[in-house]
Amino acid sequence: MKSKKHRLSGIVFYSVIIALALVLPNMAFALQAGDFYYSVYGGTVTITGYTCPDGPAVIPATIDNMPVTGIAGYPGFTGCDGLTSLTIPDSVAFIGQGSFSSCDSLTNVTIGSGDTSIGNFAFSYCDSLTAIVVNANNPAYSSQDGVLYNKVKTVLMLYPAKKSGAFTIPDSVTSSGDSAFRDCAGLTNVTIGSGVTSIGAGAFSSCAALTTAYFLGNAPSMGANVFLDCLSTFSVCYTAGSTGFTTPWCPTYDQCYPAAACAETTTTTTTKPKPCAAEAIYGENSEQTELLRKYRDTVLSKTPEGQEIIKTYYKFSPPVTKLLEQRPLLKNRAKAFIDSMLPGIMKKVEESDKEQ
Repeated sequence: MKSKKHRLSGIVFYSVIIALALVLPNMAFALQAGDFYYSVYGGTVTITGYTCPDGPAVIPATIDNMPVTGIAGYPGFTGCDGLTSLTIPDSVAFIGQGSFSSCDSLTNVTIGSGDTSIGNFAFSYCDSLTAIVVNANNPAYSSQDGVLYNKVKTVLMLYPAKKSGAFTIPDSVTSSGDSAFRDCAGLTNVTIGSGVTSIGAGAFSSCAALTTAYFLGNAPSMGANVFLDCLSTFSVCYTAGSTGFTTPWCPTYDQCYPAAACAETTTTTTTKPKPCAAEAIYGENSEQTELLRKYRDTVLSKTPEGQEIIKTYYKFSPPVTKLLEQRPLLKNRAKAFIDSMLPGIMKKVEESDKEQ
């Protein structure tokens, strides 16, 4: 009886050995190359973790002559507070869920042409993020002014948390993803184009400086808590004749918000409000306006004092703009004053660029 048990144990043991011998060549192992932890499966590499040194991270395209095709989800790079910028090569095809969440110092991300899958919350709670740039040859995603979209720009997927000021959702967009603008503390007002038919859950939650959402079309379908924890005086503005709005407006899965038809957004040619004094002085797409925007995004937005300046500017910009448009002499004087400051502003922007 004893020998039978031994024979049975021996059969089980050798069966396991044979199975492992067949499986091991394709199994994933935890390995390390430089600051990157990785696993290998079927001759391809997935980055699974990072030692989190301060500074930029450039994901390698190959390790040991094998292509790097993926970045695993949580924990991945989660909580790498010293990570400042990230470059993802063309070889990477997927980014896992929560891969880079809570990287507090991460300011910009460059995504290669091969990435066709970005997991949920991949860049959530990256409070310093100002821009995501996608390779133009990427078949699944695109970017514009640092904002992440699907390829054909019908879905707005992520608005970087550190971008500030006003934002207009492009006319091509029909929906925004869940939490697309979440924790964008510097976002002051948003214009939602007439093509938008749905807004994801929590899309604008915790946007603490958001004062107004301008809707240029009919009321879209809304996920839960879209405007949760925005500014206490937050309100909704919609074009006259739009359907689906009430006063106050109470979306199905959200709280009620003050709402009213706004005369300034009633014409069909209006695509966004014009409350910006810099645009009134120099024009919307002038070099000076672009420089001032860059100064806002790369210099002022990086300090609490600068963020307060931004909030104050956008608070008083609408009446100042109106005054400048009514008084050309005052507008010329304001232009001369800002012109004198532009060299110093440019110098600060250049210094900020060198620090990136």
